[in-house]
Amino acid sequence: MPKRPATKTASNVAKRSCVAVTLDVKLDIVKRHEHGEGMSVIGRVHGLAHSTVHSIVKSSDKIKEMAGSTTPLTTTKVTRFRDVYV
Repeated sequence: MPKRPATKTASNVAKRSCVAVTLDVKLDIVKRHEHGEGMSVIGRVHGLAHSTVHSIVKSSDKIKEMAGSTTPLTTTKVTRFRDVYV
């Protein structure tokens, strides 16, 4: 018998689905953080984990740059960016 029973098994853990966050939401997250709102509060408002909010805030410079270079038609289509490794 194990010392501590397993509280979660692979069969009873609900896996979170991958959600693409739109540029508008990312800009709102950055704006709220700049006004002093906490990351966990922002995450609850948008239904995101605080680690996701932290990642967005950490890359706020790139997000702002991306927002300035997009047109209104492509704003909803640009959801994520990745660094290119050569």
